[in-house]
Amino acid sequence: MDTKKLSILLEAVNIGSLKKAAEKLNYAQSGLIYLINSLEEELGVQILNRTPKGIGFTLEGETLEPLIRKIVDDEEELKQKVAELHEYGARKLRIGSWPIYACYYLPVAIRKFLGENPGTDINVRVGVMEELIKNLEEDNVEFIIGPKTNVKNSIWIPLMEYEIYAAMPASSPFPDGYSVSFEELKDTPLIYSNYNNISDEIAEQFSLEQVNKIEMSSSDGSALLRMVEEGLGTAFLSEMYLRECPDTIKMFPMNPPIIRELGITMKEKKKKHPMVKAFIPYIYDYHNKKDKSKE
Repeated sequence: MDTKKLSILLEAVNIGSLKKAAEKLNYAQSGLIYLINSLEEELGVQILNRTPKGIGFTLEGETLEPLIRKIVDDEEELKQKVAELHEYGARKLRIGSWPIYACYYLPVAIRKFLGENPGTDINVRVGVMEELIKNLEEDNVEFIIGPKTNVKNSIWIPLMEYEIYAAMPASSPFPDGYSVSFEELKDTPLIYSNYNNISDEIAEQFSLEQVNKIEMSSSDGSALLRMVEEGLGTAFLSEMYLRECPDTIKMFPMNPPIIRELGITMKEKKKKHPMVKAFIPYIYDYHNKKDKSKE
């Protein structure tokens, strides 16, 4: 049975007139009548009542209507799924992530997702924001996780707020739980990552002509921590690095606090990606549970 005939039949009944339906569907009226007659012949029942006032279902047609609509809807869903497979591939998901998020947050969501969605092929690209943005713009990933950024035709989904801490050797004079100000650190040597926009903002608070500066071409905050461990200066890092901070280093919140936001950036069209729609709730679930654990 030609599903297109069923779709045209439903549209004609919805319009209520064969003449108006033919005009809207770009058919000759005689052609539309022939199509419906051939459908009735195929089914062996009269589906439509034709009157001077218009058309409508017969009692037989009303009985068959729910089944006809289901056939039409199922075919449309099939077409959409096939289109998604052509555009996105089957059960594949490519994620771009900020390094520290990929270390401690993303693996939990992936583990739970794969436990309930076995057979999914996940590719994670870890890098600095410049690299992640390039991957997003070139459609090498479905979305990226990191600080908010400006990408054309993209959407932003906030996930969490995080605080910036000052990492110093354990010999620091400040007591545990202390919030340190820039004024107290103004003569401190600065360990600086040129991949880190946090460093750019914080460097403006320092008189760099008066202090030592170690500039690193590294996206890895762990490397900055090792420099701090050797007593070479202070580094400013996300609170996410508290999880890997050794006993030889202390991390202090700033006074006033420096708060940043981390989330998902994706192109508008990727919202329809079936694997994106399936995976993102697992990230939300992780952060919701994490927030509740703090209450």
